[in-house]
Amino acid sequence: MTTTEPLAKPSGITFTQHVSGVVDEGQMLTRSLSTTFDKYQRLTGSDLRKRLNGACKFHDDGKKHPQWQSACQRDYDEYLKWHAEYGGSYQDYERACKGQTGRNLLKADIRHEIDSLIQRQKDNFSLPVQVAIGAHHGKLSIRHEDKWKRPVFKGEGEKIWRKFKQHNNQFESHHDFEKALLPHYEYAGVRSYLQVADRRTSAKESGEKLPDPKSFEYKFPHSERRNVQQIVEANWQEDLLLVRAPTGAGKTDSALLWASKQIEAGKAQRLVIAMPTRFTSNALAINVAESLSDTGLYHSSAWHNKFRVAIEEKRIHFKEAQKQHESARQLMTPVTVCTIDHLLMSLTLTREDHHLIAFNLANSCLVIDEADFYDDFTQANILTLLRALHTWKVPVLLMSASLPDSCLSQYRATGYNVNKIFKDESELTRDRCRIRSIREYENISELEGLLNKCISAKSAIIYANTVAKAKQLYDWFEARGITPILYHSRFTEPHKAKKEEELLQKLGRAAWEGKRAEGIAILTQIGEMSVNISADIMVSELCPIDRLIQRAGRLSRFDKEKVGELHVVIPTISGKLYPAPYGTYQRGADWEPNPALIATKERLSVRAYSAATFTDLLNEVYDQPPAQTTRAIVNAEHLRQLFISNWIIGSMTVAKEDDTETTFWRSRDIIGNATVFVEELTQTRFKNWSELNELKNDQSVELPKYLIDKGVKINALYVREITIDDKRDDKPVRVYIAHKGQYNPSIGLAELISDDDFY
Repeated sequence: MTTTEPLAKPSGITFTQHVSGVVDEGQMLTRSLSTTFDKYQRLTGSDLRKRLNGACKFHDDGKKHPQWQSACQRDYDEYLKWHAEYGGSYQDYERACKGQTGRNLLKADIRHEIDSLIQRQKDNFSLPVQVAIGAHHGKLSIRHEDKWKRPVFKGEGEKIWRKFKQHNNQFESHHDFEKALLPHYEYAGVRSYLQVADRRTSAKESGEKLPDPKSFEYKFPHSERRNVQQIVEANWQEDLLLVRAPTGAGKTDSALLWASKQIEAGKAQRLVIAMPTRFTSNALAINVAESLSDTGLYHSSAWHNKFRVAIEEKRIHFKEAQKQHESARQLMTPVTVCTIDHLLMSLTLTREDHHLIAFNLANSCLVIDEADFYDDFTQANILTLLRALHTWKVPVLLMSASLPDSCLSQYRATGYNVNKIFKDESELTRDRCRIRSIREYENISELEGLLNKCISAKSAIIYANTVAKAKQLYDWFEARGITPILYHSRFTEPHKAKKEEELLQKLGRAAWEGKRAEGIAILTQIGEMSVNISADIMVSELCPIDRLIQRAGRLSRFDKEKVGELHVVIPTISGKLYPAPYGTYQRGADWEPNPALIATKERLSVRAYSAATFTDLLNEVYDQPPAQTTRAIVNAEHLRQLFISNWIIGSMTVAKEDDTETTFWRSRDIIGNATVFVEELTQTRFKNWSELNELKNDQSVELPKYLIDKGVKINALYVREITIDDKRDDKPVRVYIAHKGQYNPSIGLAELISDDDFY
């Protein structure tokens, strides 16, 4: 049944219906995100409302091409035949005839968005609008260059491609990074929101109900402001506000209070909170959600943490959860808690949606909660991010209990006018803990006196720097009939969640207030900030002072009258300091300790420590900003190069959704991690990467590649080949699986370890 009106979809949606819907969605965005549109005008001098409206009106003109219409009509006729026999919607048809729907369009050999540009060449659309139309199906990249050169376009598509490429190549090296930032912002605004409007329209045409973007709303929940909250409220107009505040000072509400000031003043559309790791972001997202109902959480395992159980319990529909998860990934939610890696990765522009993430970030205010100052590799990346944020006029609040004075020069170099660190000086001189002993050791047996003291105390926290040492400590207690809580990164996401719940039950605030706190926790670095627990006695392996301050923040955390007892133990091998992971390691060579670790070791003493004395020690250790290694400098240069190379036209390779590295750049100085499934796979064929990732979140851990090689060699791990249907090539994907018995919910994948195995 041929229609006389042009079609927009094989479902029978007409061209007029679809374009009208996209225009309506674009206008909805201008109303709901007015702060963003106003900022765009200020930064670029151009009207994003007008540009977006034009892009929405004309983005699909290429669908009127006879070749496209003919193919779409044939697909529509096939649907009508199916409908006449079986009934049902187009979505039912897609489910019933997987792989068959839209097949004529796939063979039509024409990209409608390219023809849209060809048809409108004489209309003098601005380049940002042209790029938005050309990119709205993600085909403006080197890997799709051939589509612009197809014969059907008679050379006109290639002309437009060359124009875009010439414009893309105006920035030549990473030194042009700052020059490219505002042009990218100008182009990304139209490009990103056209796609949002188009996809929202398509979703609604499929029967989905989508809420409009929500506004940030926050009401301070307490009758009085604590000191750090007074600081951020009094100094919110600082473009980069640096705040040093001890752990437990009320930083979550401080962040929300600061953000409310930025948003009320029209300086930001939303709040983004960047955490050091996904473990810390999980915990913070829960805290933030207590004050704000619409909080997005995004990182590589956020789907499990936020949605899987809710879906299973039917508290949320799968599709709704997908939309919320996607909104968080795109930073579209009023508040998004994510990792710093997610923001850094968006600057690579190696995925089409990175343009949207970066644009939304540019219209946000950002809280960076803690930043490992000893880690020059990550710091170099963060400084690159701050350079971008300064150009985009993004307000930033960086809060930490361990922010040294020497960081000022580094942050000033990003362009921000920052002259001081604001300090929470309440209870500055109150003794927070007392270091009772500092000793070297090589074997666990040398620590028996301290470990027996933990048993006598009935509650204690022990920090080990490596998984190997954490497992040895666990075995020592197990041999004495005591089962401690072991927590490291080598647990599956469901078991991590159970571990955190168990830690809170045993050593959380409620347990202490109810006088039932009891248990021994053995933690690696992931337990430094992620779980709100406390004990009156702590044993910690030596670490840089900024990490030690975080660890000590869990001593007598819920009782200001107590002074916690800290014992620092220094791991050695053959009489030499064993610094893993705080240093540089080359396989077959010795560890080179991080200078901050050595300086901490030299300056720690047996004495009481207050926030003031910890800060003094922090400033002694970091009297100068850590010198950046060549590796860190080159890596950050690669990040800037990726941005300027991909700012209009994408690269040949496309990053996966959860990647935190590319071929030449990494967010962290961790090389060669890979996924290991902890049990046999029940399926070996997956529709797409997302389906595989869902299984990974439930049933896998990450291991360094050298450990995986060891595991395969000793027959602890084996290799399986799986198939992913939407993969570009038909080559199977190799995955690693642990043999039965290698993984245990109590100890994780901790049997397969080496002496230098950490995290």
